[in-house]
Amino acid sequence: MPQGIGVFDENLCLRIWNPGLVDILELPPDIVREGAHFSELIRVLAERGEFGFGDVDAIVERQTALATKFEPYTYEHAGPRGRAHLFRSEPLHIDGQLAGCVTTCTDITERRTSAEREQLAQKVYTHTPAGIIFTDEAHRILSINPATTQMTGYESFELLGQTVFGLIELEHEQSLEVFQENIAQHGSWNGELQVTRKNGDNFPAGTRVNRVDDPQSGLPANYIWILADITERKQSEERMRHIAQHDTLTGLPNRLALLMRLAQLLPEARRHNWKVAIMFLDLDRFKIINDTLGHQVGDEMLREVACRLSSVVRETDFVARLGGDEFVIILPGINSPSDAATVAGKVIVSLSSAIEANGHELHTSPSIGISLFPDDGPDGDIILKNADTAMYHAKAAGRNNYQFFASEMNLATSERLNIEHKLRHAIARNELALCFQPQFRAGDAMPTGVEALLRWHHPSEGMISPSRFIPVAEETGIIVEIGDWVLTNACREMKHWIDAGLKPMRIAVNVSARQLRRRDFCETVASALAASGLPADLLELEITESSVMENPQEAIIILERLGRMGVTLAIDDFGTGYSSLAYLKLFPIDHLKIDRSFVADIETDLNDRAIAFGTIALAHSLGLRVIAEGVETEDQLDLLRSNGCDEVQGFLFSKPLTSAAAFAYLHARCAAG
Repeated sequence: MPQGIGVFDENLCLRIWNPGLVDILELPPDIVREGAHFSELIRVLAERGEFGFGDVDAIVERQTALATKFEPYTYEHAGPRGRAHLFRSEPLHIDGQLAGCVTTCTDITERRTSAEREQLAQKVYTHTPAGIIFTDEAHRILSINPATTQMTGYESFELLGQTVFGLIELEHEQSLEVFQENIAQHGSWNGELQVTRKNGDNFPAGTRVNRVDDPQSGLPANYIWILADITERKQSEERMRHIAQHDTLTGLPNRLALLMRLAQLLPEARRHNWKVAIMFLDLDRFKIINDTLGHQVGDEMLREVACRLSSVVRETDFVARLGGDEFVIILPGINSPSDAATVAGKVIVSLSSAIEANGHELHTSPSIGISLFPDDGPDGDIILKNADTAMYHAKAAGRNNYQFFASEMNLATSERLNIEHKLRHAIARNELALCFQPQFRAGDAMPTGVEALLRWHHPSEGMISPSRFIPVAEETGIIVEIGDWVLTNACREMKHWIDAGLKPMRIAVNVSARQLRRRDFCETVASALAASGLPADLLELEITESSVMENPQEAIIILERLGRMGVTLAIDDFGTGYSSLAYLKLFPIDHLKIDRSFVADIETDLNDRAIAFGTIALAHSLGLRVIAEGVETEDQLDLLRSNGCDEVQGFLFSKPLTSAAAFAYLHARCAAG
């Protein structure tokens, strides 16, 4: 028999037993013998801890007393090595007289483990947060757990017998038959499905389906569906995706989203033979506003610009911010370049009105470059680069306009990058030099000063024209370092000439808009004067009217500080930009310079003559002296002199000279006078 059996007499002495008693209880063979007392066997078990831990004698006494009653009882206890045993004891009667008891011992380890496993499985089924649906081979629902009810809102009785496919939605391109066949073939499926709640709402569920086979029974397979609500995970993923693909300041798509959109759009446009326009937009004067009024004002301005750009495009168009003040607009499916021009015009109009930002009334304008796919490039990178190139040409064309890309622009861009690369090393490699063009009194042609002019002699390209490298230096900011070098060396050169015997006269140095915007510019001028020892009143700074009009209030403060230092000031290229006379009278300047473009045709062009003569009259009415540059003929000189021009400069008197030649020329002219 599978049980261990022991028969005890009325004195609880062992009389009959089978081998199972020894094997199941793992008793020492010498203990199990005829006449062995019940308590001896119990003691072995008690010492092994099968009745719990405590006083062994007390345990033996308690168990023996229980047996002495000769009453039926059942008792479970833990056997050795994790086994479980069931003891049963029944009284034994012979001829109606009590003769002892029969004790059986059964190993119930497997049964108990199975029950515990079932209990645990039931707990998991009941308390797991995942929805569990048990179905037959046709996926009809046999049972659901409480989590399924909580997820879907359906009670168990509402779903029993219904197919599970009434709860889920497959992807549009997937048929129910193919889905079922796939599960039946592979025995499992894992993925995401949309689950429909009782109220009609859907939620995303991570879903796993497993087939449960029972080959021994020959019964059809069952299926277990496990559903996990992943709504929060999907929302979190969507938030992270939005953060990764959108600009936090404006909420517009960012560079990553732009490139993804182009990667999706351009192959489709190529297949359907569509044209796509890319507009690269940069805000004019944004850096000045941002640096002057602070980032908070600049940020508010960018947000408003983003709103205005979004309002002038179609729903199918795409507006992105690349960073800083750079924006890109994609116009898919346009019919011709004129469609892009129309949108560019709307953008310009939308930004023409003032922007209110933190109590400030701001004005900006866009420079827009436009490239077309596939005309201007085969992929997104090239199309974007070409639109960027066109944008720089829009800036060069006067800003607040749009320019289409042309192949010549690439050549110009390559040239600009080449110049920029070489220019960054020009100072360190001693490739820059100064030349000097004298200035004279118009009445008697006596020298009054010189203008310091920058020249660049490259070792392989030779002399590089200022018209090629000065705009690049301005655009890249290298002009600040170069300007400081020019200022320092010009002051040093004039002091050297004076020390060598030249009559003291002023030296004029051009100042760029970028230099003027630097907060430490006045300190830079003071350092150049101190290092050279040149008196401040012999230094004249020539500033273009466009640079002071970028921020007139700030310019007035800087010019007044320079004036208090004793430095004289001139407005260069007067009449070529736009000036407000209301501001002009507030600038603490000493000279107006008439631009050479007005002097060149003063003999034949009545308009140029009127501008030149009007400038002289205006300057004198403001208490300023006038110097005309680009004077090349006696007739030009006579017209200027007869109309009160104070000083002149040009090839009629002298071309720009090297330092030694300028010193010799000026020394001779002063001595002759």
